[in-house]
Amino acid sequence: MRFKSFVAACGLLFAGLQVASAQDGYLDWAEANGLAGPFAEPDADLDTDGITNLMAYAFDIAPVNDPDAWEKVPSLAFIGDPPEPVMTFVLPREIPRDVSYVVELVKKDGKRVEIARKNGRGPWKGTAEVFRRKLEDGCTEISVEAPLDMPIPEGESPLRLRVEFLP
Repeated sequence: MRFKSFVAACGLLFAGLQVASAQDGYLDWAEANGLAGPFAEPDADLDTDGITNLMAYAFDIAPVNDPDAWEKVPSLAFIGDPPEPVMTFVLPREIPRDVSYVVELVKKDGKRVEIARKNGRGPWKGTAEVFRRKLEDGCTEISVEAPLDMPIPEGESPLRLRVEFLP
């Protein structure tokens, strides 16, 4: 059985990928992209690019060898004087209903505090400033800034984006 899964997964490298709609859900997306067995697990990363299947699904990225993948994943920038961290990412035209997008502030002690959350197609909630900009292709660019009353720890990545399945 594992050999069949491996052969199916390797076939992805050469075959054109079929994209399932976000309305269909993660399992349908995985099947439409030829992922089976352990390669269909949300935490799997078949092409070892650092983007798990769940992140690929949440950001409309092909799970194997997507040339535009790194343009679609979240980025962190420091803007202003003094520089404040801003997390920016693009949500697909059709936001999956079965995932949550969670932005966290990483404190000095390493603990994380949730500052923004979007459950499926619902509204953003939390204490962060969330800015939206509709793009020409129908996608939405999101920028998240930490609340002004929260101290920002020094370091390379004070903001973190986590994607999780909705309960």
